[in-house]
Amino acid sequence: MKKKLVLLITFICNSILLISSDTFQDKPLFPLLGEEARQRGYELPNPYGINVIYVDMKQNVDIESIKLSPMIGNLNIGKNLNLTASKAKTVNTNKLVRADIWIFPFLNVYGILGKTKGNSSANVNGTFSIPSFFPGGKPILIPIKDIDFTLKYEGTTYGVGTVLAAGNKNFFSLIDFNYTKTTLNIIEGEINALVVSPKIGYNFDFYNTKNSIWIGGMYQDISQTLKGNLRDIGVDIPGKFEVNQKSSSPWNNVIGFRTEINKSVEFTTEVGFGKRKSVTLSLGYRF
Repeated sequence: MKKKLVLLITFICNSILLISSDTFQDKPLFPLLGEEARQRGYELPNPYGINVIYVDMKQNVDIESIKLSPMIGNLNIGKNLNLTASKAKTVNTNKLVRADIWIFPFLNVYGILGKTKGNSSANVNGTFSIPSFFPGGKPILIPIKDIDFTLKYEGTTYGVGTVLAAGNKNFFSLIDFNYTKTTLNIIEGEINALVVSPKIGYNFDFYNTKNSIWIGGMYQDISQTLKGNLRDIGVDIPGKFEVNQKSSSPWNNVIGFRTEINKSVEFTTEVGFGKRKSVTLSLGYRF
């Protein structure tokens, strides 16, 4: 799956360079129906884009399961552990490159490739059971309270998405769908994210610059499977761990602003607030 998505992103980038070449054609092929849209009074952006994106995000996630299998000699004592942790706090930073094409005036497709770095911290409680020394006796339960369990990870993020857009005079609306996968390279596991973001906004001119502001929401369906060796996360005991997490608050609010430095260069910032907090900065070049 990863190879297919990377190949798709590479294909999009190569297509942008080929189709936009002056030696290939006098007029750009995309967006299809673009001339008809201009004749109706719509002002369209340049069809091809490359963006460098930085994202910082903080949110709580639900821990669906947590398993530790520490070893004492050749003995796995994981079956004696009963651990619970309801929520974890996660902090992620993403450094991404996005390549996109407006296929139609109302339809954009894009590919994403980059790096993710983050950590997940949870407060763990539970019990450790010691078998009774007497036949038929009840096991001895040793409480485990308020243990901080932190996982640090980083990996490669890749994915695809599409934007559906509509406008009337200076007002516009759009909905952004994307699916990304992050394969981790410090510990085993992966992060899968489905994001849907509907927005409404307004275009305006200010001191010879074209600008846009918008408000909207963001839905994220995120699932994380993190596993590996205990020693890799700073626990000086041989053994394994496995943690499964899922986003606890799928929706949050967003507000954003975009300005065109010139016809080709644009800067975008978007802030997410609510139970999930995020800051997104993007510098793009359109041609």
